[in-house]
Amino acid sequence: MIAFSFEVIASVALVVGLVALVFAYFKNTQLQLQINEQQNSLYALQSDVSAMCSGAVNLGEHLAHLEQRANLLTRRQDQLEMKEPATQSYRQASKMMNKGAELEEVIADCGIARGEAELVALAQRIKKAS
Repeated sequence: MIAFSFEVIASVALVVGLVALVFAYFKNTQLQLQINEQQNSLYALQSDVSAMCSGAVNLGEHLAHLEQRANLLTRRQDQLEMKEPATQSYRQASKMMNKGAELEEVIADCGIARGEAELVALAQRIKKAS
């Protein structure tokens, strides 16, 4: 009877072990599928991050170019603003002489030198002559 009980117990243990082995095999297969899916997701995310980094580099280069252009335009505008008052003085002097103002009056009102005023007067006479 002890031998019979031992055989029954051994058989039951063997069946339980086989069931556990089959269960472990299916669980392992399921986990392998999950690992493959997660690896695919990881590769996709790495690709996305790489693309975003590449885009960020291009955007940074574009931004640096725009900053250089803005600085150039600012310098040009500053140069034009520095030239503008003198040009405005010559325009005003030309208008005043066109209306018959005296040389001394143009010098005083426009803040230009005598030689400059004389050049404006000469330009007005040439313009009227032609």
